[in-house]
Formats: sequence, structure tokens, C-alpha cells
Amino acid sequence: MSGTTTSSGTPVSSLPLASAVSGTDTLVGVVTSSGTTQAEQVPVSVLAQGISETIGLSDAVTAAQAAAATAAAQAEQAAENATNGVNAARGKASGVAALDASGNLALTDGTVLQSVLSVSPATQTQTATLTPLLTLDESAKVRTASGDISISSVADAMQDTDYLTVLGGSVVSRPTVTGNIPSDFTMNGNIYIAPAPYTNGASVLPAGLSVDADTGIILTDGSVFFPNTINNIGVLCAISE
Repeated sequence: MSGTTTSSGTPVSSLPLASAVSGTDTLVGVVTSSGTTQAEQVPVSVLAQGISETIGLSDAVTAAQAAAATAAAQAEQAAENATNGVNAARGKASGVAALDASGNLALTDGTVLQSVLSVSPATQTQTATLTPLLTLDESAKVRTASGDISISSVADAMQDTDYLTVLGGSVVSRPTVTGNIPSDFTMNGNIYIAPAPYTNGASVLPAGLSVDADTGIILTDGSVFFPNTINNIGVLCAISE
């Protein structure tokens, strides 16, 4: 300890002041212990330990450390519980949505998650599309404006005069307006041909139809449905039996 003196008889007030102390330094003091008072050397570390125990600092530090450890354990358990709760509800009814590594919607089969639906986002030129990823058997159903129909019934439904028609190789909603083919139309294969009165304006074509003046081929704009016909990319054709 700096500031020590070896001079005897020096008043305490005249002793130099220590500029710093460490745990290994020793102080000289009058100590009363077990009823006996005497001058003793007291290490700074012993004095600090006594002060700490007297004010309860050691117990406070121990309690604070224990509380911090308990709080950390509780936070870790809470995080684990939250993760387990989310995982338990992923892909389930009234639970949370689950996406696979490719961003496809996944649902549970009771054991593991299965990718079931691919979503293609909309762009400036294309609408969003949904693509089933599961293998569909004939019992699978498709939602339509007229209700759910099974895959096995789709072919029949497309031939239903009250439901859909095939236009240009695609399945679309049938126009709400129905027309009749004039009896004087002729056929070239399955293509309807208009006789001369329709090309020279003497006869009027039904609504939704027009004629190519050079070939006489009947054209349709798709706004009127003619039974037993298809719109073959704008050309009116009879359904092949």
C-alpha cells in the first residue's frame, strides 16, 4: 500500500494518505473480537468480506444471479412452448398456414405436412393461378359456379346443354344467349358454309354470326351459343359425332 510510514510516535492525522489499495494490502487497526480488543493487521480482502457479509451484499448477489438464471430458463421454455404451439397448429383447420421450402401451401396428413397447392402470383399480363400438387383420383371434386362436381363427371358436364360448351379447344362458360342454325347452311366437312344470299346481303345472318365473303365460311364471335356446334377459333363448326 502506498503512503506507509515506519516512524513511531507519529500522530494519525500526520500519516500520509494511501492513494490506492488492493485485496492483498494490509491495514492496521484496533479490532474487538469475542470480547478482546487488540491492535491487529487486517488484510483489505478480509475487511471487504466482513463489510459485504454485514450489509448482505453476497446474499443479494447470489439471489440476483439465481433470479437471472430462473428468468433465462423461463424465457427459453416460453419460446419453446410458442414454437411447439405453432408447429402443432401448422397446416391444420383453425390453425396457421404452412408453406414448404418452395412457398407451396402444405397441409398435414395427420403425421407430416404434405405440399398440396402451388400459387403462381399475378403479373401485369397474367392473373394468379392455383395448381393442385396432390394426385387426384376420380372421386376428387372441383368447385364450380353450379356446385361441386367430381373429376369423373367433368366430361359429362361439358356436354350438358345447361352447363358448358367447348370453344376452340378450351372449356368456357356457355353464352347465355342461344341461337338456331339456318336450315339453308351447307357443310364442308364439319365447317358451316353460307349460301350466296348471305354473302351478297340478300339474307340476314343470325346474331353473333358473320361470313367470310371470299370463302362463304361462317364465323362466330362467341356471344351466341348454337347447339351441337363449337367455336373453332372463330369458325363455326358442327360437333363431330
